[in-house]
Amino acid sequence: MSPGEEIVALQEDVFGILSRPAQDSDSRVCIILLNAGFIHRSGPFRLHARLARALAAQGVAAFRYDAPGVGDSLVRSSQTQVQATRDSLDVLEARFGYRRFVVGGICSAADLGWLMALAEPRVVGLISIDGLARQGRWYLFGRLRRALQKSPGEWISAIRLRLARSGSALTAAVSAADLREWPVVGTEREQLQSLIERKLELFALFTGGTSYFLHARQWRATFGSATRSPLIEFRFWPRSDHTFFAESDRRRLIDTVVTWAAARFRQ
Repeated sequence: MSPGEEIVALQEDVFGILSRPAQDSDSRVCIILLNAGFIHRSGPFRLHARLARALAAQGVAAFRYDAPGVGDSLVRSSQTQVQATRDSLDVLEARFGYRRFVVGGICSAADLGWLMALAEPRVVGLISIDGLARQGRWYLFGRLRRALQKSPGEWISAIRLRLARSGSALTAAVSAADLREWPVVGTEREQLQSLIERKLELFALFTGGTSYFLHARQWRATFGSATRSPLIEFRFWPRSDHTFFAESDRRRLIDTVVTWAAARFRQ
């Protein structure tokens, strides 16, 4: 661990690492960096560890931990991820005095952040990377544009792959909504509007690593007029992959999130 970092025990085998700014520069806002899938709390390619330290250097505390069933944390059937995350906020408030939180992360961590923002009034900001979006006509337009950019060789390879997969039970169409914890179709606009009315700050980023978001206009098509709010910062990076494999993409993400957080939350 780096100087200024502290291990924080939450419950049983659950713990996290808090990166704190110097006391005289602390914004009194803590960003909770949630993990997704089997990714360790340090994040893909240590992205969360680097991001947390960069945030702390700019006066914004950051806490990275594994929710139940994620990363190193064991599965607990008795507690939902929302409740476990809420408990972590309680610990950070009781021990360190933080009462305002930003939550989120990549993929399913963005989904959990969305649920937390709706359920927990202490959440004043949300980081959603490859989070909720519906498909619709702009998705179809994006597919068409992508198809037209393929070379003849790529088309031949795609057709061969499709033929090889035909007849397999695994080819049944499964959408992102089937695998993710997204709200009922049509309710997301009302939910976003309620968050905007609470003055919640939202950073939303989509990469080229998703199969369901192919055009920037899907953002407004999904959430409607609320997307015009100055509380929202939206980005679409079609050349970046889902886990920010390229070092240049990781640096770009860290710089962008830190700049956003410092502008929105630093006193």
